[in-house]
Amino acid sequence: MTSSDFLREKSTWMCDDFRIEITSKLILVGIYPPTPVVPVIFTPGFPVTVPSLCFVQLFESDRDGVASFTSRIQNLESGRQIGGEVTGRLRLQKGQIINLLRFGGLPFHQAGSFGLSTLVEGCPDPFTANFDVKLFTPPSPSAS
Repeated sequence: MTSSDFLREKSTWMCDDFRIEITSKLILVGIYPPTPVVPVIFTPGFPVTVPSLCFVQLFESDRDGVASFTSRIQNLESGRQIGGEVTGRLRLQKGQIINLLRFGGLPFHQAGSFGLSTLVEGCPDPFTANFDVKLFTPPSPSAS
């Protein structure tokens, strides 16, 4: 986990989508569990476009204010950015902060390791979370 003088990353979750209820409760759809260490997107073939890929970042801060951020996804082997950037403003408050990111129409042309990178204004290093994209191989039927 990355941290700075005023902001610490507690965890990052990857999911297909999220919704915010009128009561401010979050609904996470299709959470990717770490298998075994990082989340994995399985696909039957390439190229594939993932319609929506979302991240829920949980931070902890000891300061109030606002900081701009830029998030991107890149292939860790080539450094090539996948899809567009997500930018916004993170409202800082003392205690826990949730940052919601939604990337749309992500084109994956090959299997590999990918990473989310979020650079927050005032933090020297980006906050990162990695995931893999792999081909799905269905299990062979067992003989009875």
